Amino acid sequence: MLTELFKNKIKNESEDNEQIKNMLENIKRELEFVHSSFDYITDDALIDSYIYEIKALNMKYQYYIKLCKEKGLIAEGFNKIS
Repeated sequence: MLTELFKNKIKNESEDNEQIKNMLENIKRELEFVHSSFDYITDDALIDSYIYEIKALNMKYQYYIKLCKEKGLIAEGFNKIS
């Protein structure tokens, strides 16, 4: 019984860790897209919205990086994006 609970806990942690890594991947792709799109916009309202979107994505990214550090997860290619 105890062994089964331990196995379930490890499986759940592994799934959680994978979800965190996936979120980081998604946020990183979104940031790259927004940064590349930002270079081509000229409308003031769009510029403002892209700036806010970049700030929001950076905050999400830092949150998930913090989770990785707390869990001791290491993922190559992930660092602070500003």
